[in-house]
Amino acid sequence: MPYNFPMTFFPKLTLILLVLIVIFGILPFTAMYFLQGKLIFPAPNFTVPAGPEGRFSQTVIETPDGERLRAWYAAPAAGQPSLMLFHGNADAAYFQVPRGEALAEAGFGVLLVEYRGYGDSTGEPTELGLITDGLASYDYLRGQTEGPIGILAHSIGTAVAIPVAAKRPIFALMLEAPMTSILDVARYRMGWLPLKMLMKYPFHSDQVIGQVTAPILIVHGTKDRVIPFELGKRLAALAPAGTEFIPIEGAGHNDLLRFGSNGLALDFFRQILDAN
Repeated sequence: MPYNFPMTFFPKLTLILLVLIVIFGILPFTAMYFLQGKLIFPAPNFTVPAGPEGRFSQTVIETPDGERLRAWYAAPAAGQPSLMLFHGNADAAYFQVPRGEALAEAGFGVLLVEYRGYGDSTGEPTELGLITDGLASYDYLRGQTEGPIGILAHSIGTAVAIPVAAKRPIFALMLEAPMTSILDVARYRMGWLPLKMLMKYPFHSDQVIGQVTAPILIVHGTKDRVIPFELGKRLAALAPAGTEFIPIEGAGHNDLLRFGSNGLALDFFRQILDAN
């Protein structure tokens, strides 16, 4: 004899299913959407020291939308060009001072670019915000020097530097461990998710790099576990003709300096300057 379910059974079952869908289906995606800023921009929590650091002095750059960026600047030697350094997402301009010292010692002026929400800068980081910061930093540096300006960027800093290089005149652009987009990086790890719908800050370098008219050098570690080597190689294929791509055998994501990337940078920038 078939069992007769109570009239209230199916509404209760429907409610339970809806609750399960919300808990296991909607809430995780909602949390991922609203919390991804913390994942993409994990700014280190530290107090920026006051006063100069070697050749570098702390400076404040004001953005068009009212933020104040605490960057570090070393002026160029007489008649020398300047470089802008765009750091990665878990880094800070202050931590780039030792690297900047090596470039400044070679005669370059160096601006260690800082982003909103990083290193005592005001504001909260977003994709548009970081690109605004990069453009404001270029305009600041142009106000300090009449010489040529080049850009050196690492990791997510490359996704900020590329739009700046597309919108402002530079003499050369060097990208370390770049990505086609953050969306593609996420796909390597969570390809089963509807990431295109969830991603607030895709940083589509692949759609912008073709607009850069300056010479480009891309270097990428073959053992990079953060931004896969293949994405840097793919970005190089999308870049303008003449772009150079150098694989760094055995290098990961954060150890490119140990594999001589500063030397590559100096050689690249000097080569472009001498050619011009």
